Amino acid sequence: MKQAPNFNALWARALVDELARGGVRDAVIAPGSRSAPLALACAARLRAHTVLDERSAAFFALGAARASGRPVVVVATSGSAGAHFFPAILEAEASGVPVIALTADRPPEVHGWGAPQTIDQRDLFGKHVRFFADVGVPEPATLPHLRATVARAVEHDGPVHLNAPFREPLAPVVQPLPEDVRDEPAVRHLRARGVPDLTEVARELSRRPRVVVVSGPRDAEDGLADAVSALGCPVIAECASQIRNARSIAHADLILRNEAWADALRPDVVIRIGGGSSSKVVQAYVEQAPYTVVLHERGEPIDPAHRASVIVEGDAAAICRALAGHTGHGLHRLFAEADARARAALERAFVDAPFGEPLIAREAALAAEQLYVSSSMPVRDVDAFASRCGRVLANRGVNGIDGIVSSAAGAAAVTGKRTLALVGDVALLHDLGGLVAAARLNVPLTVLCVNNDGGGIFHFLPIAEYPERFEQLFGTPHGLNLEGAARLCGAEFVRADDPRALRGALQRPAALRLIEARTDRARNVEHHRALQQAVIAALGEPPP
Repeated sequence: MKQAPNFNALWARALVDELARGGVRDAVIAPGSRSAPLALACAARLRAHTVLDERSAAFFALGAARASGRPVVVVATSGSAGAHFFPAILEAEASGVPVIALTADRPPEVHGWGAPQTIDQRDLFGKHVRFFADVGVPEPATLPHLRATVARAVEHDGPVHLNAPFREPLAPVVQPLPEDVRDEPAVRHLRARGVPDLTEVARELSRRPRVVVVSGPRDAEDGLADAVSALGCPVIAECASQIRNARSIAHADLILRNEAWADALRPDVVIRIGGGSSSKVVQAYVEQAPYTVVLHERGEPIDPAHRASVIVEGDAAAICRALAGHTGHGLHRLFAEADARARAALERAFVDAPFGEPLIAREAALAAEQLYVSSSMPVRDVDAFASRCGRVLANRGVNGIDGIVSSAAGAAAVTGKRTLALVGDVALLHDLGGLVAAARLNVPLTVLCVNNDGGGIFHFLPIAEYPERFEQLFGTPHGLNLEGAARLCGAEFVRADDPRALRGALQRPAALRLIEARTDRARNVEHHRALQQAVIAALGEPPP
């Protein structure tokens, strides 16, 4: 690395060097003046992605971190810029995704005196980050502390915030460097990832034969599927768990709507892995278990109903391997039979099913190498109706519909995988900036938008029974022509009105593309209920 032109540049390089030593490979940069030393250092040391809007930049970083499993830094200038990171920080907090918010700041002597682009940025995100530090104005004596602080920050799971004030010069103006500058790498942090003592848990599992594993959203592709299979018990795998395969239970949401089967499949033990369930039916099933083991890897333990008997912190795959041989198989045959009947029933039902949201979600899951699916109805539809899928990512920490296109663009950019974002029209309108980011960065992202002209999920909720203000306050039709959004960003636009047209659009060569599939919100409820009833009827009675 060539000599830094001035001490601000050296300071910024040291900061970014520690980020890189801690595993950061990508930096998402929102343009700004005060952040110039940081932007230049990131561009010199990391893979840089410039995104115009700070909110979109933060979600881009979230998607990149979620898909890569590595921490990703997102850089903003001073003032209100960093405040636009907040929604993505909340999602990163809830999901345990390692997003590093790096905000430039003005020096302390101008705070409180009306200087432009100046706010109090200390603890900007409050308790919603795992770690915060103001690294101070660049000074030779505190350079070792800067490196140690950044090394400590990168160690954390989930979001962290580093605030970095700078005096002039912000550009790489050549100035003499201070003498006797001590700039050495910080001590490396190591964290034990061993398996806790599971003697008591193994004893409980051994005496309870009806064990079920329930895996919610989980980003890592780390051999968990094989480790879980070694337990020998049925595995209810959400679409975004990365372990849904031919051996797992894909249609628990539909199976458990059949009262006879739900009673026959009542568990003695549930082992929970990953995030919270997208299905209220599955969540209710989990909460009835007399003994629940929560495997807690990062973020918050998933136990909103406070039903856990024990929370085990550590690597889920390693813990499952340690518990192999201690789990009962009493429900394996019965669950396998139920899922086979449900899969067959859906295959028959979809032959004659109308073009609607369940079919669109199923086709998206079948076609996508990497699917980034929005909260609200899309993730529920993929989870309920897709028997198989590739990699599925979802922002299910706080379950927001904002930032999905930006997140998908980030995931596509860092993985190189052909990526499909499945979103509703309201989610797309929340994040048109994501299309702009994908266009500017030449990310070949396909966005499949289910356009039902408003908030379709509200038709499934009790508020739909009160029609007087329903459309005004909940249905919220917008009547917009989405083709204009594609033209704005130079994206290819395709309107798919039937299954054949949709399949053709999904099979086109990779490009920035917006596919619009129009549906009817009111009829969508009918489509769901018809498919649910088809599966319930086809299940018949459980075998004795």
